[in-house]
Amino acid sequence: MTSPEITEAMIFECFAAAQQNDDMDKTAASFVDVEEYENQIMYPEFARWAEQAGYPELASLFRKVAGEEKLHAVWLRELYQEMGQPPRGEDTQRAIDALETIRANCDALIKMNPEGVVEKALAVAISVEEREYRDIYPRFRDQAIAEQNTRAAEVYQRVVDSEREHANWFRKALEEFQANMATPVPA
Repeated sequence: MTSPEITEAMIFECFAAAQQNDDMDKTAASFVDVEEYENQIMYPEFARWAEQAGYPELASLFRKVAGEEKLHAVWLRELYQEMGQPPRGEDTQRAIDALETIRANCDALIKMNPEGVVEKALAVAISVEEREYRDIYPRFRDQAIAEQNTRAAEVYQRVVDSEREHANWFRKALEEFQANMATPVPA
């Protein structure tokens, strides 16, 4: 019987990228949509995986980052109070669909290979956070600067700094996780 395999690439499909638009309001709406997705869906699901695999400290880390992703949306909503609920972006819906597809097999895989699932979730979290702080959100900040929207530029810079910190937390957690996996358990 072939065991289900969930790859890092499959999990990375659960990442939704905020989309830049010529209209700063639409850029902001995409940003809020994605940050709320990470807060409400993606990182809570990663936390559930870590919890089921027997790693409550990693589940707590995923939940902590989920909470900070919500803060990012709150910070920007303060500038765009008329935004309301942004429309669900195509990339966000694609990520939700990917997560639903994975979820069907993930619980069985966690029982068979809990360390593999957790390790892949951490690696994906690093990739997500790195892409946001290195590429996506600096472009949003630069767009706000070009439009002389200092307050929005400051918020995007705070988010860049926060996402960098998240990547560092996940990187450290993955290094510790891998070191513990390599350490033989005394008999």
